[in-house]
Amino acid sequence: MNKESIKSVLLTILVAVSLFFTWNLWNSQPPFEELQNNSFVESVPLSNQERELYQVIKPNKLFLHTSQQHYGTFDNQYVNNLWSEMQKWDYSLSSERISKTFTKEDFTSWIHGNDEAKIELRFLDVIPFETFATMFKWETESTLDISFDRIYLNVPQEKEVQKVYFVSSNTQKIVETSVNLTDANEFVAEIYKQRNELSPFFAYGEEGNVEILLPENEVKVDSFEYVTDEIDGSAFKNALFSNPQNVKQDVNSLRNRYTDSWRELNLYSSEHKVEFVNPTLRDTSFLESSALVSQSIDYLNDHGGWTDDYLLYKINELNQEIKYIMSIQSIPVFESDEEFFGPTIISQQWSQNEISIYKRPSYQLMKNIPTNNYTVTLMSGHELVNTLSQDSSIDIKEVKDMYIMYELGGETDQRFVKITPYWCVELQDGRVLKIDGQQRGDKSGLE
Repeated sequence: MNKESIKSVLLTILVAVSLFFTWNLWNSQPPFEELQNNSFVESVPLSNQERELYQVIKPNKLFLHTSQQHYGTFDNQYVNNLWSEMQKWDYSLSSERISKTFTKEDFTSWIHGNDEAKIELRFLDVIPFETFATMFKWETESTLDISFDRIYLNVPQEKEVQKVYFVSSNTQKIVETSVNLTDANEFVAEIYKQRNELSPFFAYGEEGNVEILLPENEVKVDSFEYVTDEIDGSAFKNALFSNPQNVKQDVNSLRNRYTDSWRELNLYSSEHKVEFVNPTLRDTSFLESSALVSQSIDYLNDHGGWTDDYLLYKINELNQEIKYIMSIQSIPVFESDEEFFGPTIISQQWSQNEISIYKRPSYQLMKNIPTNNYTVTLMSGHELVNTLSQDSSIDIKEVKDMYIMYELGGETDQRFVKITPYWCVELQDGRVLKIDGQQRGDKSGLE
């Protein structure tokens, strides 16, 4: 066999081998539809609702102090208007930054405006200063490792620099900032001029307790009835899993369960609640409070978790846990024990910079029923203190705060919920107790 014949045979063999492998490759490909089914499918948000920091972290109380009188209001428009205006200001830290620690007497004297009138904003929990630094605009460096639960604004004289004080009632420390803006001065002065439109308050506090401000007179608060909407389980699946296509479903009488082999989503329809857990995570990293706040809000924004109005409620840096509570007109809404419908708190626990445990309501408030609304008259602060003093189950020295709450209740197999105002006390251990006494309902309806 000559060389040319050998080349021809080799070429023929190579072509045959090539055709064999090509044929096998074509026949091993799955159908086009199967390729589509196995492709990555991104998660879909529950809603298009997102929140800015200042919309979730905001005060729920406003007081005005003079040397003669305390004033306050339960009208959330005062709080919202001032808080929105404060987002427009440019803040500068004073040269001293942090004042010395006050004695209790000096601190109380300063709060009550013995040297100048002040407007006070109170929050549900202590907020890291770094979070405020992110929320506001600053003309100077604003990094401080301190947390605060109150903000005070002095009532300045005409053309005087507006002062804004970040205050910790626990440590009695103050960070002084200034706003060199005429509009800020005028806005605060206008609130001060309207002080007689606010309600008179008095200061109450047992020895060693944080001072509590209570109304001198009875308080009228709106009560509501809402129609709720249950969010479908598939919506939570598509929002919370990174690739919902790989999630399997298991339904039984107690729960609707979804899993992708390591994360698990459980929906309890009879309790209107959701639990999403990632048990594979271990506590190997630690987020500071400010990072915990930022990350938790980003998480809710990413999957459209703001299905109602919520306020930052509690930060537990030690347990890497953060809670947001449903609110109506800046009043926190708690679940009813007697007529339990579902939870009113969104809670998150973090580990390794990932969500470890996520619990929340599976329902949302959809439509208010105006014909079923009415006004409730709550007892005065003096009556409240007297009621507590006669209640042997409550140690008044353990009371951390007293405020108005809403209670959400209804039958779990129905869509309607009643939202009713009550006084409550928050104890030092974090428990919140409803005070159900001398409440009167006015069925004449809301204006």
